[in-house]
Amino acid sequence: MDVEFELSQQLQGHESQVRCLALLSDGALVSGGLDSQVIIWRRPSEGEGFVLEKKLKLHTDFVFTLAASHSEKGSFYSGSKDRTAFKCDREGNPCIQFQGHEGPVCSIVEIGAKVVTGAWDGKAKIWDTSNGTCLLTLDAGAHAVAVATLPTGEIVTGSQDKTLRVFRGESCVHKIDEAHGDIIRFITASSNSMATASNDGSVKLWSFDGLQMSALGGHQSYVYGVEYSGDNTEIISASDDSTMKVWSINDSQCKQSVIHAGTVWQAIPMPNTDIVSACADMIVRVWTRDPARMASEEERKTQQEIAQQAAVAAAQKGSSSVPMDSVIDISKMPGMVGKKNGDVKMFNDNGTVFAYMWNAGARCWDKVGEVMGAPKPTQVFYEGDSVFPAGEYDFVFDIDMGAAVSTKKLPFNRGQNPLQAAESFCALHQIHKSNMEDIRQFIQKNAGDAPAGAEASAPAPAPASYAAPTQDVSGFFPVLQPAVFKDGKFEALQGKILEFNGQVEEELKLDPIEVNHLTEGISKLKMGVSTELRDCEKEIIVKKLGKWPNDKLFPVVDLWRLLLAHPSSSDFFKGSDRGTAYILQVLSLLTVDINSPLGLCASRYLANLFIYQTNKYAAFDKRDLVLNGIESAMNSTNKHTKLACTSVLLNMAIILYESSQPPKAFDEATAQRILQLALSFLGKAEDEDARCRAMLAVGTLLTRDPAKRPLSAACKAGDLPGKISALESKLGAAAAADLRKLLQ
Repeated sequence: MDVEFELSQQLQGHESQVRCLALLSDGALVSGGLDSQVIIWRRPSEGEGFVLEKKLKLHTDFVFTLAASHSEKGSFYSGSKDRTAFKCDREGNPCIQFQGHEGPVCSIVEIGAKVVTGAWDGKAKIWDTSNGTCLLTLDAGAHAVAVATLPTGEIVTGSQDKTLRVFRGESCVHKIDEAHGDIIRFITASSNSMATASNDGSVKLWSFDGLQMSALGGHQSYVYGVEYSGDNTEIISASDDSTMKVWSINDSQCKQSVIHAGTVWQAIPMPNTDIVSACADMIVRVWTRDPARMASEEERKTQQEIAQQAAVAAAQKGSSSVPMDSVIDISKMPGMVGKKNGDVKMFNDNGTVFAYMWNAGARCWDKVGEVMGAPKPTQVFYEGDSVFPAGEYDFVFDIDMGAAVSTKKLPFNRGQNPLQAAESFCALHQIHKSNMEDIRQFIQKNAGDAPAGAEASAPAPAPASYAAPTQDVSGFFPVLQPAVFKDGKFEALQGKILEFNGQVEEELKLDPIEVNHLTEGISKLKMGVSTELRDCEKEIIVKKLGKWPNDKLFPVVDLWRLLLAHPSSSDFFKGSDRGTAYILQVLSLLTVDINSPLGLCASRYLANLFIYQTNKYAAFDKRDLVLNGIESAMNSTNKHTKLACTSVLLNMAIILYESSQPPKAFDEATAQRILQLALSFLGKAEDEDARCRAMLAVGTLLTRDPAKRPLSAACKAGDLPGKISALESKLGAAAAADLRKLLQ
């Protein structure tokens, strides 16, 4: 049996996701990333590991592709989102610039004295490498174009139109329609075949005359990269499912899945049979089958633990499930209640083990993802939040938020990038980024030599710009976790928007550049809160698309709903008007047809307003309008719309609780309005999930019931005790008992 790949080295130097790699003719390694940097790594001597030699700022935007040049030893090419490409010498000095694409350059390959580039403008261009002159432009399909060269000298392209094209000169001599079921992301060739990677989750092998030889299916998300091993006996693939897979060409079987802590953008082979991978966690890793080159057992174990925890936390990530003995059967889930918010349990679903997290606000188990091998515990448990997954961490730090707020918890693992952890923490708690460096230094100081399982001995400096109410609570109520809707099918949503873009009036259509901005913005939203949305991307998503007619708006509003799960959304709710125009527009769309997809998307948007501090107080500021808007929508025939509307009730109750910390006055009028809507809904609705959410809103309000108990009296008049009994099996015994106590 072959020895499996193990971690050899971890190279840290990038400040954002590592997107691309190239191994140069002099043995150096280059990496590029979303920090707009190219880094040169070299081995001081044969047998030693790579060290960072130089950081290059060649481009003004993301570096998407790198390729070795063979014309001069150690030279290479780079391509960027800034629409340019460079040829650089061994020292990284740019020698020639290639300009002419109308979209980001995402693929490069050298062929003799020429270089071929593919870009998001749907074109492939052939350039003279001696002077940067464009010799030929090939129409390669739509949007992002991947390029490769065949041993015959022909050029092959793949693009968003799912088609492979083979060019001889400027003539397309062969075309394979529907070569994949989705975008073709990468193409590479060996001496006798070519391989393609696609967003359809597969890798395919082809003969040069266009015959499909095999399809490698096993990834559970987009496949971004594919390469042949040095001896052409194996295929290496890199995927959004956080795995690098090694396949046998002989029998098309997956020989190994190597789990990473984030998207694997590219993996390339080295002459010594090692593999180098580029990961979204900002780290370049070298993998080896040679025991002499493997990292220490401790470092390998730490990397595996971090990757496995990330795999459990990432919804629908991973390749092959790892069933575990004695895992609870999923049929028992409806009768189980989590011990606390963020409680994680494993359930066996027909032989596949999935992780679920208890959502105390929604009173349900949220699916987290397929378990990629049992996550190995470290020492300190963190209950989880919208950014940091629940689980065991090496450290859980107390970050001082100021006297009015006390502290917030920051989980951290050895091997994690402190800057990334600080950035995620700031995004989660809406802290200004000027505090990131203080938090990073605090992490480094306290995690450097401290034993695993330690907590910080002294709190970090208080971020001066943050203040929010907080209070320790006991029992089931009040509910403090808002009920929101963060999951989304980004690709289907984008496809529907692009479909409608072809149907709206000309002045409302997105041009190709704006489509690129939209695509990049959606890609960032999918990656999560650590990404930065540019102003042009937000402008397209919120303002230009917002001008479309109502019958084309439901995918747009759904995209707005997902944008609210990103900290950049807070930019729209700052200033004197606090986002009034945006909230009013969605409220008007909610009433167009409460039973339609537009009504559903609008109601979920309103629920998601309560994810971030700035947004939720903007929504609370317009609480009368919001509550009036959902009142009619709660009569929808769509159970999902009703669930979203009762989520708004719960979220309003939560913020009412938070904003009335004694000695602050309790807004009894708003409480009565929320209570009236909840009791009315409980009296006529049949949807248990939505009724439970309304009941949780009532319980949260009752924890602030004024001295004369007007809320309790209204509940008794509305026969709340009877309604509690009817829902007890769904609510859970603990919640039902606490509700009855609150009514006493």
